[in-house]
Amino acid sequence: RFTNGRGESFLLLSVGRKYAHLFSCMTRQVSSFFIHCSKFLSNSSSMNPHFLFFFQSKIRKSHTTTQPTATPTETPSASPSTKPTNRPIDFSLWTQATFGIEPSASPTSEPTSSPTRRPTRRPTRKPTRRPTRKPTRNPTSEPTRDPTSEPTTSEPTLSPITASPTPYEPFFFGDSFTTHRDLGIEVSTGLSVRVIAEQGQRVPYADGDRSSKSYHTMTDAAGIIPLDPQNPTEGGYAYVVNSEEEDGDGGVYAIYFDKDGNVLEYKSLLTGTTDNCGGGLTPWNTWVSCEEYSEGQCWEVDPYRNAARVTKLGGKRGGRYESVAVDDTNPDEPVFFTTEDDDDGCLRRFAARGSGWGALQSDGDTSFLNILDKRNFEWTDDEDEARESAAEYYRNSEGIQYHEGKLYFMAKKDFKLIILDLEEMTYDVEITGRKFYGEGSFSAQPDQNLFGPSRKYIYFTEDGGDSPGVYARYGKDGTFFTMFQAIRGGVYDGDETVGIALSPDNTKFYAGIQKGVIFEFRREDGLPFE
Repeated sequence: RFTNGRGESFLLLSVGRKYAHLFSCMTRQVSSFFIHCSKFLSNSSSMNPHFLFFFQSKIRKSHTTTQPTATPTETPSASPSTKPTNRPIDFSLWTQATFGIEPSASPTSEPTSSPTRRPTRRPTRKPTRRPTRKPTRNPTSEPTRDPTSEPTTSEPTLSPITASPTPYEPFFFGDSFTTHRDLGIEVSTGLSVRVIAEQGQRVPYADGDRSSKSYHTMTDAAGIIPLDPQNPTEGGYAYVVNSEEEDGDGGVYAIYFDKDGNVLEYKSLLTGTTDNCGGGLTPWNTWVSCEEYSEGQCWEVDPYRNAARVTKLGGKRGGRYESVAVDDTNPDEPVFFTTEDDDDGCLRRFAARGSGWGALQSDGDTSFLNILDKRNFEWTDDEDEARESAAEYYRNSEGIQYHEGKLYFMAKKDFKLIILDLEEMTYDVEITGRKFYGEGSFSAQPDQNLFGPSRKYIYFTEDGGDSPGVYARYGKDGTFFTMFQAIRGGVYDGDETVGIALSPDNTKFYAGIQKGVIFEFRREDGLPFE
């Protein structure tokens, strides 16, 4: 509960997934009650957490208002009207709300430039005049140093004398789209977009120059690595990104940025590999790039040293590896999880016996995910048993993330998000895109995933469909929203979105479309992504 600069009373209620009973305690001075819904974010029969009701209780000021009586009347003062009023509800004073918070500085005895005074919590005995529709340019009277005993009779203005702050417009993914036909995409309104690199074109630098080599083809998964880990938001960063070209034409490349997101350089870090598809970051700021073919391996790449080495994550036999996540609860012995994009590709668990550069080339303990039933799982040393489990429960596993004792990974062919509780040894399953809000649809196969910094959202890429996009899943609610998507049936029909990553300060979101381009997105309100 709070009041604005005119003493008008407000209530703010956040409604969760279940409907709430709404009540109002109205004093005898309140003659009307207004409801304003700022955002209606609902899905099916459930309430979305973004659903907010704002309640405004206003005292109507009338020249015909009489002194309130303590004796109740037996009949209404006038017959109710059957016609709606034409007068619009004015919510402009929302931006002046004080939320009941007192200013930090003590009030002074000096007059202010504003003609109004701090409102009193006590009701007035005499109503003020009805406000005028036209704002006044100057105060109606000179403010005095001492308070008066009677309320002012000057007509209030509809706007303050000083410039009011710009109203804050909350940003919600997928509320509406802005179409960029020149880019072939539709973007969630509230986001700006620019092109960073296009395949087959030299990468433009901030100084007006261009890279000596063209941006690679078949761009895929990516990660952001700060160039100064001790001061990650000030030292610039590298956008490390795969190429999924076949037959030894794949590899890993990097676009280097300064701290403000200006492009400085583009160069190759690993060449001669095949089908570099997904990957993942290590706690010591290197990138693991996974080859997705029958004898593929996982390569560790350091954009600072400009060095690359094969790891032991893929084992001796190799496989169609996809993505990597790490549990570094014990930083001296981190545990790595690697997915495999095959019908019987089992999830691998590698417990390293050290950390830092070289740890993934040393010996460790490998085990595999074996799902036992619809609720429980175990880690087994029997790879064949694990492959049978994968074929039944989690075919073609893709993107994977670790957070607070849980693994979140995709089973692409079955449109599943599988969440493993590593402590309880139980799991849950969601069908991606089933619960959806707003514009767009997440109907094709889920691919890579990425946690936002606040863990409020998980971001997903999409493989295939006539409008592949990037989508955000809201917390435990599980509702999906569109961040951007290709124009339906356009130049990217049947393509896939790739390369999702966040800058160290979380204000720049990178993503691309495999056979085309890398984009940079920013929130127009200047706030970081969540």
